Amino acid sequence: MSQWWAEMQQNWREHTAKVSNDIQARKQEHDAARAARAADRAEADANAAIEFALAAVEEAEYAVLDARLARVEADEKSSKG
Repeated sequence: MSQWWAEMQQNWREHTAKVSNDIQARKQEHDAARAARAADRAEADANAAIEFALAAVEEAEYAVLDARLARVEADEKSSKG
């Protein structure tokens, strides 16, 4: 009987160790998946920021052209007047 009990205890320890290892493995997979999703979001945010910056630069270029045109027109009017 005592050998049976010792084997039962050993089997139980092995079972609980396996369950614990399985849980740890799933947790690591979950953590890795969460980290990958966070990286995906960060990359998307970075791309959006770049697109926004490029649009701002383009808008600034148009503003410079408008300012130059306004200066040329102002100079022409002041030289005629």
